[in-house]
This record gives sequence, structure tokens and C-alpha cells, in this order.
Amino acid sequence: MSSDGPTPRGEETGSDPAPSLTAWARHRLAVDHFLELAQGSGGDAAVAVLRAAQLSRRLLLLRALVEAVDRHDAPPGPLPTAQQAWDLLARAEREDRDAVQSVLLHPCVGSWLGQTLRDLRAGSGAAARRPVWGDSGQVHAVAAAAALKAGIRFRAPVPLQDTGVLLPSLGCAVLPGAPSGVAAEVFRDRRGAGVRCPSGTVPLPDDLGQDAPGWWALRRLRPARGDLRCAPLLDSLDPWRHYLRRSPVVRMSDSEAAAWQDMYEAAWHLVVEQSRVDPAGIAGSLLAVTPLPDRSPSELFSGSAPEAYGGVLMSKPHRPVDMAAALVHEAQHTKLSALLDLVTLLHGGLEEHHYAPWRADPRPLRGILHGVYAFLGVASFWQALRERTDISDAERAEADFEFALRRSQVEEGLRTLWAEGSFADLGERFLRGVERTLAALLKEPVPAAAALAADEARDDHRMVFRLSQLHPDTAAIRAWADAAAHRTQPPRRYPTVRPLAGPTAQEVRTRLVRIRFGDPERFALLRGDPQGGAGASASDYAWAAGDRDAALAGYRRRVAENPADPTLWAGLGLSLPEGPARDALLHRPEVVAAVYRELVRQVARQTPESVAAWIAGAAAEAGPGG
Repeated sequence: MSSDGPTPRGEETGSDPAPSLTAWARHRLAVDHFLELAQGSGGDAAVAVLRAAQLSRRLLLLRALVEAVDRHDAPPGPLPTAQQAWDLLARAEREDRDAVQSVLLHPCVGSWLGQTLRDLRAGSGAAARRPVWGDSGQVHAVAAAAALKAGIRFRAPVPLQDTGVLLPSLGCAVLPGAPSGVAAEVFRDRRGAGVRCPSGTVPLPDDLGQDAPGWWALRRLRPARGDLRCAPLLDSLDPWRHYLRRSPVVRMSDSEAAAWQDMYEAAWHLVVEQSRVDPAGIAGSLLAVTPLPDRSPSELFSGSAPEAYGGVLMSKPHRPVDMAAALVHEAQHTKLSALLDLVTLLHGGLEEHHYAPWRADPRPLRGILHGVYAFLGVASFWQALRERTDISDAERAEADFEFALRRSQVEEGLRTLWAEGSFADLGERFLRGVERTLAALLKEPVPAAAALAADEARDDHRMVFRLSQLHPDTAAIRAWADAAAHRTQPPRRYPTVRPLAGPTAQEVRTRLVRIRFGDPERFALLRGDPQGGAGASASDYAWAAGDRDAALAGYRRRVAENPADPTLWAGLGLSLPEGPARDALLHRPEVVAAVYRELVRQVARQTPESVAAWIAGAAAEAGPGG
């Protein structure tokens, strides 16, 4: 696969010939499509080019795996050569190219390819303790799935996975009692298709999308009648469905699947009703959803990975709007990852030491580029929701807050990219496209309450980041603490700080503000039982409710009890009235906290606020430091 960047306006796009096992394709992206993507959207035609390029990438990786497996010096196990799987794929492709492509583009196939190739090259660790044929042998299951979809007659040995045979993008044939260390066989003959091994045979149904005795079909999430078609697989079966780790085969209950279907139908309707981020482009970027366990009753987690194009990991959503925003967010990541496989936007940018206003840990510039692009789409989604006339006051208040917060995060991230990044010409054009969309969003008026809440959420995030991820020079802190203890002249230079990754902290207060805006009744219920809700304290609830006096009293007490907790210091800074102490915590919280802890160690009794106020005054005379 190769690319020379965008083609001139009006030229043909896509691949000719289409990528296949026997003919590599050359991919080009028209200028119009590049600009669509740069401005935070991208329609069906633009995304089709990205998807075709991803198919070529899969084919290249698959060919590399076939050759690596057949060259490997480990015992081959009960499976034939990987080349035989490639030959079966070629047969299936001659019969039905679309069927083969749908299997190869399944997100789990991308995760499996990437991880297995890394394991083969590394040759050590947990992967090396499993038989080589166990993971790399999944190439035969990929080929068998494609052959089944193409409708050809065949016989293919495949590895057993957990409870049976996993056929990517199709489902799992359950074979209880199957002996370990043997292969099963997938077949189709004149009488039908099935999976067999020494413990028995599972006949496969004519419609592989339906359950049958011994067959767990992958379910699909389907849109409401009349909505733009987007029917991603709901995958709880594939061992490679989680891009960070191998997972057991788990069958989701019918009731769970029905709940996901109901939520998706309503969420996708929200996506389709807006036009700021082209729904057709989102649909082309969404191929499978992998359910994750709930992380929090008040927070939805979602994630995606470049090598698993179209795949979304997601904890169970509690509201359609949350799922809709997450689908937009992950589609943006998917589009940008695929674009970066075609063109160079940023040179380098892998050093993980930059502040991102949406992450608790330091990020590389490439990560910030991804965040800017993803949250540009999310901000556009919330703006589209704000433009509707049929939403409730609470829904509008939540949309105002989310829009104000996300556009400000994009603005800050974009400043970092321009200041720190080294961009290719196309990268600069891409950022200018982002800027144009952001400039229009920044002109949109926002109610004062939402704007203030967004500003405070950013202050909270920045303080917690500095407190947990930046470490002031120890000797300088001791010198400042000695001066504070005796109220003498502080060192002339402000303490320098260096990145030192520490434990990340949750954005508890921002989460509560979201609930207060979007669901005031639920917020009141959670506040009445702080231990049973969002993992927040009474002080956090008081702050989110606007009771700053109660919050301040609580944070004062809790900082004194636990001066190492960054979220408590940030809560104190947010709750303090305007003045020097608040300014010091907003801008140098890590220094204030470190000096206070040193004073505690010296048994020099001072309050956190008095230390912050003293540092603010002393800093006015000190140098800027690090």
C-alpha cells in the first residue's frame, strides 16, 4: 500500500484495482475529501477511501504473518501451513470478494494480527508460553469464516479457543469436552456446513447470523426503521476483541443484548439527526462494539485502537446521549488513525510529556492531535444538540456545559500542537481545517453558568494533573519550607519541576457537574447517599451543588488529614475565594502541596491556605523557575 497524499480536486478517488489477495492497490485521497476530514467530518466517499486503505493494510499484515508462521522454528502443532489458509482465502475471494473483505476488516482480526505478529517477533513472555500454532493458527479460522461467508465447499483445520471454535465476524461453535492440543475442522459440503472435533460435531445453520444448537452467533446492533443504516456487530465472543489484552469467550445474555439494542437504537437516532459530523462517515467508521464491564454508575468509558479499524470498546451506557457522543468520539479516532496510515501529518511527536486537558497522564503530541480531532467532533455533536428546539431545560443545560468544555479543550490542545509540533505541509493544512471549524464553534454564545462550570472543570483538571504528574525539586522545596517556617526571605528562584508520572486521579467533580446539569433529580439522590454513587465525597457534592462554604470546610479538613491526595488540593483551590492563596493553587499547586508536606514533616504548624498565600506573595519576588 502506498500513498502520495491528496490528489487534485476533481480527480477519481479510491483504488483501482480494488485491494485483494492477488493484486495490491494504490490509494489516493482527493483534496475535497481531505478537507472534509480536516474540518472534523468526512462523508461516505472519503471514509470509503480510508476503509479500502485499511483493507490493504490488513492484507499486507496477513501476508507477513503467513510468511512468519511458516518460517518459524516452533513445532507446527496439529495445523497445516499458514499458506494453506491463504490459499483458501484466495479461493473464497474468487467466489465472493465482499464476503472475504468483511471478515478481514472485522476489528478483532486487526487486533489479532497486530498482537500475534508482535508476539512472533518478540519470542518471549506470556505469548511464548502458549503454543505458536494456538494464536497464529487463528489464520485458519479467518480463512474458514471467509469461506463460509462466500458459500464455497471446503475443509479447514482450525484451532480450538476456550469453549470451542471462534470464527471471526460470525460467532462461536461450542464444543464442550474437546481435548486440548488438537484441531477442530470447519467444513461445508453438499449436505451443509459444520464444525467437528473428536468430541462431536456442531451443524451450522444456513443463516450464520442466527443462534442454533451449539452455535453462538454474533449479534448486531440495528438502527431504527428509517434511520441511516449502521449495524455494527455486538462482539462479546472474540478473544481479541479487547485491544489491550486477550479475553475469554463470553456469551452475553439475551436480556443484556436487548438492553444494548434499545440503547443503540436511540443513540444512533441522535447521531443521524445531526449533520455537523456526517453520519454516513460515522457509519463507515463503526463496524463492531465490544461491551465492557461498568466502570462507574456515572461515567461511560469508550476506547478504540488504530489496528482495530471500526472497533469500539464501551462500558454499558446509561443514556442514549452518552452513547451517541461516544460513537462520534471513537469514529473521529478511527478516521484520523486511518488517515495517518495514508499521509504524514506530524513528524515525531511520540514523547509522552505534554499536558492534554482531557487526560490525567502526560501525552505525546500524536495523542494530543487525536484528542483535538475527537473532541472537535464531540463539541460539534453537542452544538447540534443545542440547536434543537425539542429538548428539555436539563438537556439544554447539559449540552451547554459539554459544548463549552469540549470546545475549550480543543482550543487549548490546538495551541499546544502549533507551539510544540513539527508538522508536514499536509499536517498544517489539516490543522487549519480544524481551526476553521473551531473558530465557528467559538463564536457560539454560551450561558454564563455553563461557561463558568467549563472554566472550573479545566482548572480542576489542570491542578490535579500538576499535583500528580509534576515533581518539584526536593532541595528547593526544603529551602522554601524553611523560609516559610521562619517567614524569612525565600530563595530567589522558584522551585523547578520535572515530569514524574504518578497515579492518575478521576475527574470526580466534573462528573458530578455533568449529572447536576443533565439530571438534577439523580444528583440530589446521589448527594443524599455519597457512599453509594459516583465515588465522591460530601465535599465534592457540596462543591458541585454550589455550596462553596461547605466544600471549603470539608477540603480544609481533608487536606490536613491527607496532604498527599491531589484531588483534595484541587478541591481546596476551587473552593477558596478569589485571592493570593487561590491563585497559587491554580497555577503552582504542586509547589504549594510539596512545601506544606515538608512543613508537616518538620512539625511546623501552618494551614494549607496560609502556605499558599505566603508562596503567592514570595513568588511575586522570585524567578519563574522550571
